[in-house]
Amino acid sequence: MIYLLIVLVGLLGWWYVERPIGVLRIVDGDNIELVDGRRIRYIGVDAPEEGECFREESIKINEELVMGKKVKIEFDKNDMDNYGRWLAYVWVDDVFVNQELLEKGAGEYFLDTVNKKYGEELVEAAEKGYGGNQGLWGKCGGEVDCVVKGNVDRNDKRWYHLPGFRHYSQTEVNLDHGDRWFCSEEEAIKAGFERARE
Repeated sequence: MIYLLIVLVGLLGWWYVERPIGVLRIVDGDNIELVDGRRIRYIGVDAPEEGECFREESIKINEELVMGKKVKIEFDKNDMDNYGRWLAYVWVDDVFVNQELLEKGAGEYFLDTVNKKYGEELVEAAEKGYGGNQGLWGKCGGEVDCVVKGNVDRNDKRWYHLPGFRHYSQTEVNLDHGDRWFCSEEEAIKAGFERARE
């Protein structure tokens, strides 16, 4: 019955907060499984995948925030992704877990063009994590900082800019437009960005 209510609420475009429920296991840095079997994907957070830098640390941060605790799940307009995972904002008492993960650098900001209720807070948290060289931003750049700017232009074309490129200093990284920071050219290319003119 609760699933039907959640689906109906999602279809009507309302958000909905459930009563607290226990976390069964940590799937990875941006996914958890609840005691009722539902798998939750944090809205606005993209944690490292298998084989990527800071994956284990990201999982540990997520575990410290929610494992063994009861969480409140809040849905937005789109409540499920293409993999059958519930998309949600997650709270432990007064701690906004999605926001904490971004501030600690446990993942990057992931632009969700439908679920926007806490978009400003999540962008601010991601910028704070990046600016403070937290988590993956401090560890995954190696000898250099994560200074490659990934920029999405008005035509939805994805370009990356390196320090020293002629438009580097004018290029802004607007996370709420799909722009991203990268720690290397390889990372930018893997994410579908092309090299801008030098």
